[in-house]
Amino acid sequence: MTDIDSALNDINRIRDRLAASTRFEGFAPKLVALTGAFAFLLAGWQGRSGDANLFVWILLALVCALMLGVEAIVRARALHRAMADRLINSTLQRLAPVGLAGAIAGSVILMKLPEHARLLPGLWQLLMAVGICAALGNLPPAMRWPAAFYFMTGTISLAISGDASIDLAWMMGLPFGIGQLLVAATLYASSGRKHHV
Repeated sequence: MTDIDSALNDINRIRDRLAASTRFEGFAPKLVALTGAFAFLLAGWQGRSGDANLFVWILLALVCALMLGVEAIVRARALHRAMADRLINSTLQRLAPVGLAGAIAGSVILMKLPEHARLLPGLWQLLMAVGICAALGNLPPAMRWPAAFYFMTGTISLAISGDASIDLAWMMGLPFGIGQLLVAATLYASSGRKHHV
């Protein structure tokens, strides 16, 4: 390895460390708030129809993740310029495993152990809290409050999951609706009221 190769490797390591500790500005507060509104709408629709199908919640999560991901890439490229790809990578490496774990756990439980489906809202809320905590290095420090909210609601949802009188649709919709609005408000307040889309 030549001195030039060694220097280039050192520069890449420095850029990776910088990306791992730089605040990612890719998440649009309004779009995050929209995902919360979707949670309320789906809970209302399922509550009214009496059919709390959790596969629909997995589909909604995938659609919301795709929307947020596309918007995050566009915003990151506009706001972070040369650091955008590294910041996207760093944030994705922290969030993707948690999202994948939630999708796998949900799919397996719904297909193989449907009698335990009422545990999923609490499990998903706890995973959301873990995902936020995992990405705190790239998020505003105040995001620990939405993470704490999801830890609390996840614990409560698990504790009440055995009570069949509690509507499953609202066990999903209420915590995720409020939680996503809290995430959006935190992103908005932490951004100094700039870069809003």
